[in-house]
Amino acid sequence: MFLCQVTGTVVAPRKQEGFRPAKLLIVQRVDAGGALAEDRGMLALDPRFGAGVGDYVLVAREGAVVKQLMDAPEGLSANVIILGVVDDWTYEPEAGEAGSGTAHVR
Repeated sequence: MFLCQVTGTVVAPRKQEGFRPAKLLIVQRVDAGGALAEDRGMLALDPRFGAGVGDYVLVAREGAVVKQLMDAPEGLSANVIILGVVDDWTYEPEAGEAGSGTAHVR
């Protein structure tokens, strides 16, 4: 599971039937302080949380999780899905690092 920020949307007027109820969003990992990581963005399914650009989200990169949450039929494959929108968080820093720690997810 990863903490990410939604950085963009994808408009796909034609999708496989099993993906129709989900929004397609571009997400990018963030560090515990909320700064975008250096890695590339990922295309993620938002099955029902209503996430939008700028929101922080919890993301899973596991095909089995996608199949369970989307109730996907056989042959439908995706591997990145949003598990919830994060309202706020803090974290416990390691020695020498600033910050503190808890998350609230809706």
